[in-house]
Amino acid sequence: MRRHSQAADTQHIVSSSSQQDTPTLVSQSPDTYSNGSTARQEQEKREIAGDAQEDFGYTHTLMYGRYSRDLQQFAGDEARRLRKLAKLRKQEDKLRSQLLQLESNEPTRLHSMSSWVWHHISDRLSKDWIFLTTCAIIMAVISFAMDEGIRLFTAVRFWFYNDITGDPFARYLTWVTIPVLMILITTTFIHYLAPQAAGSGIPEMKTILRGVPLKNYLTFKTLIAKVLGLTFVLGSGMPLGKEGPYVHIASIVAHLLSKMATPFRSIYQNESRSTEMLAAACALGLGTCFAAPIGAVLFSIEVTTTYFAVRNYWRGFFGCVVGASAVRLLAVWFQGADTVTAVYPTYISTEFPFDSRELVFFALTGALCGLLGASFVWVHRHYVLFIRSSKKLNKFLQKNRLLYPGILALLISSLTFPLGTGQFLGGDISTEDQLTQLFSNFTWTEKNLSEKQANIVAKWSTKYTNIFGNLIYFTLYHYFLSIIGSTMAVPHGMFIPALKIGSGFGRLVGEFVAWIFPLGMRYGDCMSPIMPAAYAIVGAAAFSGSVTHSISVAVVVFEITGQIAFVVPVLVAVLVANAVASLLQPSMYESVIMIKKLPYLPDLLYTNSSLYNKHVSDFMLHDVKYIWQGITYQKLKDVLRMNKKLRSIPLVDSPEKMILLGSVQRQELVKLIEDQVGREKRMEMAQRWLTEELSDQATERRPSRFEVVPAQDPQKSNLKQSNQQSNDSLNSNSESRLRSTFQSVFKKSSESDLDLEIGTNEHLQPVTSPSKRVHLIGDRVVDMSPEGKKLWELDQLSKPIDFYNSAARIDPSPFQLVERTSLLRVHSLFSMMGVNHAYVTQIGRLVGVVSLKELLKAIEDINNQRFEPSVREQQPDVKPLLAGSSSDEGVNNTITSVNSISGEIRANLRETQGIEPPNHGTHTSV
Repeated sequence: MRRHSQAADTQHIVSSSSQQDTPTLVSQSPDTYSNGSTARQEQEKREIAGDAQEDFGYTHTLMYGRYSRDLQQFAGDEARRLRKLAKLRKQEDKLRSQLLQLESNEPTRLHSMSSWVWHHISDRLSKDWIFLTTCAIIMAVISFAMDEGIRLFTAVRFWFYNDITGDPFARYLTWVTIPVLMILITTTFIHYLAPQAAGSGIPEMKTILRGVPLKNYLTFKTLIAKVLGLTFVLGSGMPLGKEGPYVHIASIVAHLLSKMATPFRSIYQNESRSTEMLAAACALGLGTCFAAPIGAVLFSIEVTTTYFAVRNYWRGFFGCVVGASAVRLLAVWFQGADTVTAVYPTYISTEFPFDSRELVFFALTGALCGLLGASFVWVHRHYVLFIRSSKKLNKFLQKNRLLYPGILALLISSLTFPLGTGQFLGGDISTEDQLTQLFSNFTWTEKNLSEKQANIVAKWSTKYTNIFGNLIYFTLYHYFLSIIGSTMAVPHGMFIPALKIGSGFGRLVGEFVAWIFPLGMRYGDCMSPIMPAAYAIVGAAAFSGSVTHSISVAVVVFEITGQIAFVVPVLVAVLVANAVASLLQPSMYESVIMIKKLPYLPDLLYTNSSLYNKHVSDFMLHDVKYIWQGITYQKLKDVLRMNKKLRSIPLVDSPEKMILLGSVQRQELVKLIEDQVGREKRMEMAQRWLTEELSDQATERRPSRFEVVPAQDPQKSNLKQSNQQSNDSLNSNSESRLRSTFQSVFKKSSESDLDLEIGTNEHLQPVTSPSKRVHLIGDRVVDMSPEGKKLWELDQLSKPIDFYNSAARIDPSPFQLVERTSLLRVHSLFSMMGVNHAYVTQIGRLVGVVSLKELLKAIEDINNQRFEPSVREQQPDVKPLLAGSSSDEGVNNTITSVNSISGEIRANLRETQGIEPPNHGTHTSV
């Protein structure tokens, strides 16, 4: 009976355990395994589990239950049932592993697919023409979206103004409130998101293309701030432009795209290639701004670069053509334009556009525009300097950042109020309509005008003034208010205001000439009528050229007006205007560079005869900071600490010979010191000492394995005791005593004491090495004590450096000049090569260094005729930056210091715990 009850219990346990332990896969992966097969497996398990109860007569009793069939047969069937269960479990385990593999493979496949797509996209982006096409399309979309946003804000402003009828004061409040709020929002947005987005962007791009990186000028935040800020500024009706911000925006887009392609193709890590792409992006920005591809390429060459690589020519044209075409096609698709047309179309007959005698008037217009352009730059620069020179005013405006832009926005909006002074300025006309009407091909003083022509004239005349007075007011308003408005910390350009000022002045001259010659100029039997629109086009090109000091604006004007009938008059006027303006003032962009003190080299005035008598030895720095082969780590550390602004340091063979071997970047030197005395190497040394001592003591104990030796009390240690005790307090065997001994020598790890200030400056971040943990038994991290660490660092820092066998990367061919290199050649080399500094040598011997700072000062002195001819100084024997009379003596001192410090470390450890680091010898070679 007992056997039957035990069998029943066994069967009951097996049955219940099989039902509980067997996993159910009904809900797993319905796409791979059907629910029917899974249900059948469950049914089989239930049948197998229930066979013993049905076939062997198992009946429940009051207590345990019993079997009425033969137990021997039951045992055999039970074994078969268990084998079937084991087989089912194996099948289920296999299914489970397959399901888990499928679940883990799904994200892997998705990841591999995305990686494949990203790899091929990046690979395609690394192709120049695909890269330029992508950049051009992105810029076209951004340009079109910004134009639509500007039109929307302008329409909303005019809708609010026209919707309010009756009270003029209410209309005035509506007219000025919207621009003031938009300017205040833009100023706040720019200040907190990206202050680098304020201003034009062309002066900064000139500096970047020069080879001087500017922090945070090509970031995504700057892109967002520039796009939104410019849309708000132009939508508020401020007399500002957009060509400079477009150049900046296109450069940011190109930079971000190049960064996206860099991890897969390191082509854009090449500094020269990156500069070429940025130069092409500058042309692309102008091309999408005015839909003028040819003029944009030429303008970018003139304005943004000093030396232009011919191989980059096709990139600029390709990107500009794609961008300009995309912008005009978007206008056709979404604005309902009939076809691809010019931005400011004109309709002038090309049969007899002008009389040859009119070239005198065109040249005179160019000369006057040159004077106006030079005075425009002069007034702008002195106004900014006046604001900055007043310390009290400057301090007050810095504390109240929104006050100055708010007052200017209120002033400008009040002057353009259509019911007030705005009626004399065309205040109720948008910028696009203003330029289109100024280029209109009819004389405004004619009597017989069509209805369309009369409506245009009505915009430029009032019952108080005629067209001459309004054109004068219009020109003066944009002349002064664009200067004042450009001082606000918002994105803006100066090309559109220059076009408006020049076109207004040219229209004024043209209408005046037409008023003097109402019937035109007679040439034989033919009468050539005067076309004021031609003078407006000539004036726009001439004034813009005088402000920017560029000839390519003539081509830009041809493309934006769609007019080539006046090629000769425009070129004559632009050349005359440039000649006059260049003699009087720098360009607007160079003036902004001077105001911001950007590291950009100005042009040399070749009229100064003393220019050719100046050499690099007259203005170079003679006190050169350098390092030499065999310098100790300690001296190198002192060099870096005392010269935190140096980004690279020259390497010479010895302090006596001073033969230039190359230059080493600062981060390489910092990493060199970190590898020598950093946390990783210190802990490795501590672990090695510990391992060797453990091995030595284990060897010493091995002959007396069963001998019991009484432990002596440890002496008081000068090293820091570990605050972690052994967990095995009951066992006092030799292993626990050994651990206690070494815990008194080593402590928990801490950060490296390497002076991080040697690796920090405004251009360089501290170099840190990854920490590697060295573990003892029980997960203890060991390190030296403060005293031992200090002695060990002194030992390591006193060793000499062999740069040839070190991990530091050395530039073996830094840019070099000889002493007698002329200033003219130095300026050309720095401008063309984009270098920031050059070492001056004499028969291979380092004698000086010249940087942008010294070269800039020398150029300014030459241009201002302040450079005094200097007598060549006899170069004294250059001594090392730090103490040390000769390299041999330095090596001997190094060997002595290494031996003495190593002895101190060993004596200290011997006195404290009786532990001595292994003697591996001293360094005796440089």
